[in-house]
Amino acid sequence: PRVGRALVERLERLIPRADGAIVEDYGKGVLSRRLALAAMKRFRAANVPVAVDPKTDLAPYKGAALLKPNLRETEVLSGIAIRRREDLSRAVARLRKRIGGGAVVVTRGGDGMSLFDGEERGVDVATAAREVFDVQGAGDTAIAALVLALRAGGSLFEAAIIANAASGIVIGKVGTATASADEVKAALPAALAAALGRT
Repeated sequence: PRVGRALVERLERLIPRADGAIVEDYGKGVLSRRLALAAMKRFRAANVPVAVDPKTDLAPYKGAALLKPNLRETEVLSGIAIRRREDLSRAVARLRKRIGGGAVVVTRGGDGMSLFDGEERGVDVATAAREVFDVQGAGDTAIAALVLALRAGGSLFEAAIIANAASGIVIGKVGTATASADEVKAALPAALAAALGRT
């Protein structure tokens, strides 16, 4: 509780300077339901759009502008086993209802991402094939790139292409890695071609 209060106090100082926020819930205990609710309340009051990478609980994140679970997390959070495209659409519809209608981007590893923002069936954004050395950090990179692109004025589709490019760089490195701006720029042509089905 003491650490939670300290984090909320820090957030209160930082929120006035924020254009957006990312909540990365690893399910390790830092983001207790109480802390997540307190943070979301403050983000809403300051009109700061929030993107959430959830683990096992959606209740605190009502009002999030964007949700970015992976396929397995989508199953767990929705309670729907995903075997076919219709299952994914139903699962995402349930998630969107629980957060109040925000966009949902489901990351699907080597299959890219599926975007749901008003489209019932969603839009798939394929990713360029890459040699995978380590998937650690791919989800963190994806949500960071998505939010940065959206806050810069990109569409969700454009943001997904950038996020696929950035994530592809990170999985091509061993261990926890980053993708530099120059690396992302260099990867964009292949990511765009994949997204447009030109590979």
